[in-house]
Amino acid sequence: MPVSDALPRQFSLPQDPSFRRMLAGRATSFLGDGLYTVAAMWLVFELTGSTTYTGLAGFLLRGPNALKVLAGPLVDRARLERVLAGSEAVGAVLSLIVPLAALSGNLSVWIVLAVLPCMALTELFAAPAQTAALPRIVAKESLVRANSAFSIVTSAVDAGAKAAGGALVAAIGAVALYGVDAATYAVAALLFLGLSIPEAGSDDPGENEGGGTSLDFAAYRRELREGIAVLTGSVLGAMLLASLVANFLTSAAFAVLPAYAAALSGAAGYGLLLAATTAGVVAGSLLAPLVEDRSLGATNAVGLSLAGAAWVAGVELGGVALTAALFGLSRVPVGVYNVGVQATMQTGVPDDRLGRVTATVSSLSNVVGPLGLLLGGAAGAAVGARAVLLAGGVGIALTGAFWAAVPPLRRFGAPTAVRPGAFG
Repeated sequence: MPVSDALPRQFSLPQDPSFRRMLAGRATSFLGDGLYTVAAMWLVFELTGSTTYTGLAGFLLRGPNALKVLAGPLVDRARLERVLAGSEAVGAVLSLIVPLAALSGNLSVWIVLAVLPCMALTELFAAPAQTAALPRIVAKESLVRANSAFSIVTSAVDAGAKAAGGALVAAIGAVALYGVDAATYAVAALLFLGLSIPEAGSDDPGENEGGGTSLDFAAYRRELREGIAVLTGSVLGAMLLASLVANFLTSAAFAVLPAYAAALSGAAGYGLLLAATTAGVVAGSLLAPLVEDRSLGATNAVGLSLAGAAWVAGVELGGVALTAALFGLSRVPVGVYNVGVQATMQTGVPDDRLGRVTATVSSLSNVVGPLGLLLGGAAGAAVGARAVLLAGGVGIALTGAFWAAVPPLRRFGAPTAVRPGAFG
């Protein structure tokens, strides 16, 4: 009997081979991302010793993702497997620039910083494409479990990569770690290239032979507006607003984490703190199917308030092991939140608009997130890393309070109760 048949329904995985191949490709890509994050942020701190520069590095790494809104209409019409494979292949090439600069004796912080936004641009289409692909390859009733599996596996890989990345930086150096990144991105590209993702259904008479539709500039602008209208005309807009404030403050906290970790135990401690936060998301993702039939509003209001308290306690009590444990605990409700909101959006948004809606959400998040990193780095230089980290914990708690205070959010039901296309 297959292992999945022996598991409770909440934990069984979709059996579709395309889902499993996509999961493998996503996990491999996240392995590279985790290693790359540690290598890049630590290398910038090592070259400069400044939280201002690490904040700038975080800004450049995430800032270009604000342009994802422009990619949405294109993603909705693209062959998604080609989008996913192409982004990984370009990332593999870009990862080699820093090692080559070091070998030639030309490495500087400016080269490291210049590569960061280029790497971010490779994700411009990839994230919306992954979100748009999932409901095309799994059934509606399996979406929460599929999102949970995605979050569990990839977050576990990401946590392991960050913990290993800190140890590898201490052992072989940040520059050498870039070469490992290139190999993982190349493997992910091959996995994605072997996918077969169905086209989104369409009754549009403009459908062409390839399954997509022609797109002139007027249609492009119209479809951008339609994606934004889904958010402004539904409860998804309030959900997004809640997360943006917390995203800004927690991003500011991550900008000063290298400096905070350096004072505790160096590169290895930095990797441990990053890994702990990701491991907490894994645990939350694992628990998410257990509450898929419960009110999303109540779950988030209570969970995120407790998460903020755990984060603040981690900063206040100090010590790398205890801080890592409390930081990890604080991310458990965040994992539950991510899975529930993602499944809600994938069900409630019509399939033919999901790419552009996802791109819009990602773009807004990647405006406030990079600004948080940039200003957090500057604030760390002015008031210290500890104060900025405390503000990040407050941001998480404020998100929970917002869910409790806003009636449409507080009364929002279970993700599994959302009617397909309800937000269209």
